[in-house]
Formats: sequence, structure tokens, C-alpha cells
Amino acid sequence: LTPYRAQKLVEHVKRETNLPVHLHCHYIGGMAPMNYLKAIEAGVDIIDTAAAPLAFGNSQPATEMIVAALKDTPYDSRLDLEALYDIADYFEQVRSKRGFQRGVTSLTHMKVSSHQVPGGMISNLESQLKDQHALDRMVDVLEEIPKVRAEVGYPPLVTPLSQIVGTQAVINVLTGKRWAVIPGEMKAYVKGLYGKAPGPMAPEVEKRILNGEEPIKCRPGELVTETFEQMAEELGDLARTDEDVISYALFPKETREYLELHREGAEKAVFMMSEEIDAVKEDGYMDVSQIRELVQLLDASDVNEITVEEGGVTISVRKGMAGESAQVSVAKAGETASAAPQGEASVAVEDAERPTNWRAIAAPMVGTFYRAPAPGADPFVEVGDAVTEGQSLCILEAMKLMNEIGAEEEGVIREICVDDATPVQYGETLFYYEPAS
Repeated sequence: LTPYRAQKLVEHVKRETNLPVHLHCHYIGGMAPMNYLKAIEAGVDIIDTAAAPLAFGNSQPATEMIVAALKDTPYDSRLDLEALYDIADYFEQVRSKRGFQRGVTSLTHMKVSSHQVPGGMISNLESQLKDQHALDRMVDVLEEIPKVRAEVGYPPLVTPLSQIVGTQAVINVLTGKRWAVIPGEMKAYVKGLYGKAPGPMAPEVEKRILNGEEPIKCRPGELVTETFEQMAEELGDLARTDEDVISYALFPKETREYLELHREGAEKAVFMMSEEIDAVKEDGYMDVSQIRELVQLLDASDVNEITVEEGGVTISVRKGMAGESAQVSVAKAGETASAAPQGEASVAVEDAERPTNWRAIAAPMVGTFYRAPAPGADPFVEVGDAVTEGQSLCILEAMKLMNEIGAEEEGVIREICVDDATPVQYGETLFYYEPAS
């Protein structure tokens, strides 16, 4: 969004409707303050800002900046700048103690006018790439996003389509094979389950994604057969509100897990939440950056557990099982800092000799390996099964999406190397198969 477009957009909406206009801009490309000023001149009613310690970068422009810029103008907010600075001082201390970085607009951010990736989406991409140990591939992903977006009909980069397009771009870059792994959500979008695409799709990409299926010709809502009552019956006494039932209809697995934990009081066990905040705040404060250092120290050593007492607070950090992160627990003085039981040490064993014609199928990304499409369902494949090119072999849950991994060629599955629901690393062998030819 440029200042000129912001002005014209607000003028158009104000002219055509009697509704208040609320404008939300990220600072990412540095133009947000100018967008706000032009929108204010055009009559915008509300703009979003953030306290200076939490502003800039992928966040919003600083409140203090906008208030100062409007002072002594017809658009003066009449907010007390000194009071705003007091608020900023508070959040600056929170930012510093929690180890959060200041918002900074980088050259990559400034290129937003080229890659057209909004600030909120940039944050998600950074998180995804960090989880995949591939933050250095950000430039490649930003170059890939416009290509993916053009190939699937130029969907708007807003939730949830920004996540779908962004994740597909990440997968294309990390696997090195464009459109080799396609998340179910991308298939649903191309099929029409998110509505009609704004523009035409690349025929070869559409054909590859649909894999013989036909796009829908009706309104997506007409295909829904489940009723609210059915969902409520399935969820049972876990549902406390109508919103719980609706959430379950949209995200059954995640909602059930959340509500089960919620019922058991999981909030008390969430790191740095509820009672644990009381244990570490004020005089007994031990900030998150200190705990991060403990975790890093543990990971780099042969020690399995570290316990530190400071200011009446006990912090216990234990190594998790292979593939899991360290476990952290917090307790007040006189209490026991409990953590999940430590897993047995994994023992590396020599791979058994395999026939020279067997080929490996490796994980194209970091994620969680699932043998079946849903809990309780039959596995995609068993040892000895013949598979065809493109046939689904498993699911890798990564970057908040379920990604089906398909066979690259016809063959027979000879070995399944990973247990169900197990975390896997990039490049880890999932299957061995014997090619048909």
C-alpha cells in the first residue's frame, strides 16, 4: 500500500459508505507513517499503532511518532505524549527482560514493493524457516512467493491464503523440487473449496495439484454435510460453548487436544504463565533470556539436567528425548521443580545391510511423521505394498500444515524407518523402497 493508494482507498470507502474506516498498516517497508498521514487527511477514523519498544519492523508504526506528527494540526489526537512515554518505558523493561529484539526494517523488508509479502506474513515465514533450520533461505522464499501466487491465480495474501501460499513457497525452496510436496490446504484451494480464484491458474500446476480430481462447480458451503448437532455430539462434554463446537468442526484434532488439556488445567503448566509468573516476577524475577542460556548450555554439554536457584525461584532444565526440546519447570522456594520424566538415551546402531537396488525416501523438511491420514485410520502403506508414482506414503505435519509425501516412482515398500507420530529432521530416512524397474 502506497500513500497515494491509502488516500484514494479511504476517500472511496468514505464516499460510498457511512461506515467508519479502520486502517491497519505494518511498518515493514517504511511507508506506513506516510500511509497513515495521507489516510488521516482523507478522513480515516482509526489507525493502528504500537508503543515504541514494540513498534517498527514487522509491527506497526510507533504511537508516539504519529501523535507527535499530528500535534498542533487539525488532526491532533490530544493524547498526552508524556503519559505515552511512561507506557513505553514500561514495555521497554518488559522487552529487555524477556530478551525480545527491537523491530528493525531490513533491506529484505524494504523490498516489499517487489515481493509484495505483508509484514504479518514475513513474521510467519521467519518462524517457519527458523523451525526448519533454514533462516538463510528467506531471500529464496521471498522470490518464490510471487511465482507461486501467479501460478495459482493471484490469491490475496491474507489469512489463511497467505499461510497456504507462503508454506508452499517454503516447501518448494527447501525440497529443491517445485510442487513435489503439496499440502492438503493448497489442494483444497485449487479445487475451489476456498472459493473461486481471482485469476487464471497455470494449467500444468493446476493439473499436478488436482492429480485427476475435478474442481468443484458449486458453492463450497453446499458440500458440507455435517451438522452443528453432530459435531456437538462427537465433542461431548468437552464443549462448554457454541464456539468450542464450531472450532471442533473446523479443526477437530487440535480443538479436542486443546479442550482436553484445558479441562485438566493445562494453563498452570504452560511455561511462564499463570502461577509461574507470580513465582518469577518482581524481586524473584528470572527472565526468559537467562533460561534460554541454560537450555543452550545444556544442549552443548553432556550434562542431562541443570537446576538453578535465584531469588527464591528454582529453575530446572532437563534434556528431552531424542528429537524433543529441553524441558523447563519453575517452582517457588520450598517447592519441587518438576519436569516430565527424562527419556532413555537413544543408542545409535549400525544400519543393517540392504540390497544395493533399494532407495531411500528422506524427509524433505523438519516435522512430525504420521503413517495414517487420521487417528484410527489405516496406514497409507505397509511393508511389502506396491506403490505407484505420486501415491501418498505418509504425512509430515510441519509449518502448521499437513503435507502428504508421495512416492517418486513405482516400486515396493521394503522398510518403514520411523515410528508413527515421531519428530523427524530434514533428510532423515522415512522409507526404503525397491524400484519396479
